[in-house]
Amino acid sequence: MEVLIAEDEPISRRLLEVNLEKWGHVVVACNDGDEAWERMKTPDTPRIAILDWMMPGVEGPELYSRVRQLDHGKLMHLILLTALEKPEDIVRGLEAGANDYITKPFEPLELKARFEVGLRVIELQDKLIQAEKFRVLTQAAGAAAHEINQPLTALLGTADLMLLKLPEDDPTREAFETLQVAGERISDIVKKMKTIREVVTRPYIQGIEIIDFEASSGE
Repeated sequence: MEVLIAEDEPISRRLLEVNLEKWGHVVVACNDGDEAWERMKTPDTPRIAILDWMMPGVEGPELYSRVRQLDHGKLMHLILLTALEKPEDIVRGLEAGANDYITKPFEPLELKARFEVGLRVIELQDKLIQAEKFRVLTQAAGAAAHEINQPLTALLGTADLMLLKLPEDDPTREAFETLQVAGERISDIVKKMKTIREVVTRPYIQGIEIIDFEASSGE
């Protein structure tokens, strides 16, 4: 997991880096609040960050507040790192937007425990987001299938009726046979739209992904 840390004190920053890297994480280290803000305001910033309260540039509470105003910042897990231990100070940091806190000098085991809580929160957020996307997608697919069915039934019915009436040597049969095949293909897709069990995509053009109804359906 990639993690951003912002700490102006070199020894404390190095201790954070060493411990986090030892636990298998990739560290993006910032020396002050301004550097952290420049990194965090970009959408590709790490989802979890450990930020010192008092540092040059943008200080902790102001930094949390700015990050929370960003769309991607609402999904970040921010851990306050502070030497302040008064309850009112901790509350101020949490009210500004921090999710959790750890006091300096920190114990590695406590840091690891609080960091892993953040990872579980992020994992849960991602699962909830995926579940909501799936709910919206299945609802949209179901509504689209319902809207397509009525004109599709008319198309197939007309093609079937005309093929029954037309003699075998009629030159227009080929056109209605083509309509019939196309309609049956659409009907098959509509059935799969109603039975989506997971979202599976496949490459389309210019980097665009589209839903693979065959793989996504429960059939």
